[in-house]
Amino acid sequence: MKLFLVPFVLLITCIGSAQTTNFGLVYKVYNTTVYNLVDSSITYQVTDSTLVRLAKTNPTTCYVQNTGPHYLKDEAINMTGTAINTVDSTFVFIGMSKMYQLSLADGAVISSVDLFNPLAANSTQSYFNNFIFNQSDTSIYGLATRDDSLGIYGNFLAKVNTSTGLITEISPTSVGESILMAGATIDPYQMIYYYSDGIKLIGLDLYNGSIYSADSVTYPVGFSGFGNFAYSCFDNTIYGLLSKEFTSLVPNPFDPTNYIYQLDSTKLYLGTINPATGQVSCVGVNPIQCSNNYLMNSGGAIDPATSTYYFNDGEKYIGVSLATGLVQSACIETYEEGEQFILFRNNTNCVGASFIRLNPALNSPANSIENYQVFPNPSAGKITIQSTNKLLQTLALYTIDGQQVFFESNIQSSSKCLDNLSLEKGVYFLIIDQTSTMKIVIN
Repeated sequence: MKLFLVPFVLLITCIGSAQTTNFGLVYKVYNTTVYNLVDSSITYQVTDSTLVRLAKTNPTTCYVQNTGPHYLKDEAINMTGTAINTVDSTFVFIGMSKMYQLSLADGAVISSVDLFNPLAANSTQSYFNNFIFNQSDTSIYGLATRDDSLGIYGNFLAKVNTSTGLITEISPTSVGESILMAGATIDPYQMIYYYSDGIKLIGLDLYNGSIYSADSVTYPVGFSGFGNFAYSCFDNTIYGLLSKEFTSLVPNPFDPTNYIYQLDSTKLYLGTINPATGQVSCVGVNPIQCSNNYLMNSGGAIDPATSTYYFNDGEKYIGVSLATGLVQSACIETYEEGEQFILFRNNTNCVGASFIRLNPALNSPANSIENYQVFPNPSAGKITIQSTNKLLQTLALYTIDGQQVFFESNIQSSSKCLDNLSLEKGVYFLIIDQTSTMKIVIN
């Protein structure tokens, strides 16, 4: 399922300042006034065109500045995800049918490709939802939505090649049928992708696509709803917006002899969730002073430098302390040219994160590597391995998903240079003498 902005933003009611720049999409609608043919005193607005631009904002001033002169005309925006690729400095989003890469420097379109899932029927092959960039292996993951082999509508953990549009499914079977548009996030250390189906917080193993955890979400008394969540590498915690509903008991209008609960108001709080138990907790005791709304999937951007969570309530750009849950900054957005700033991301959170949970398919222990030197790392493709106390016997190199790309045995040398392997950019496992494992980055 895809949700588009065409041309309005859906508001979901549930709910000190930093200098870090957040990048997102600016949407602007151009209208013409048209007179009613029967009564010329009546006028209405007709949309002529829409423009989409990449923009950036400083949370201190809330001024939304275009990153350059480039724009996309009459392009809808899929509201199910965006990603900042910090390796090639691009902002990734999906339009009506294509995946775009925009330069963070000037907003220019670097690539525009049709999405293709070879396992999907034509009616669903462009469905790639809740996608996000994983810093620890520099891949973009999301949920491929399609009919499975039995004709059942399902979701499959997948990753996408932004240069070709190819969607590669990782999950061997569907991980579920429902997606709550609350966002998605990744624990880059444990290599777990998290999303909500409306009942459970589901963690998917990025190595094999299997369900790693699936615990029912439970709330403190009086609270309900948890969305717009994001993983903070600052303290290894998933944050989001927690809502508290206030109701009153009133007569049922259809049956005055009975009473029903009527929703009077909703307040938002910063919250956290424990993925091992599904338990949601409130950060602090004070509600966030805002319109008690948030733009669906608008942000959940975390600034690690100031420990601040940012979101958009439809009127203001709000920063909340991760420590206290108190508002640190809140100002009305102003634009260089635009009307809505949506799907924003922070390009510093989790940068440099490295996974600590290895691919279980490798079945190789991460033993001590103190007797080996591997350099350079990161590498452009040429790697030298040296042993300080014995001769090397075997070397094996695996991709992040467990595919072997190099193997050599009976080396009988204290040094070995690997070159001309034609490796794609990414993260690899180097296994030395079948006992010691090291992560290798090719850039």
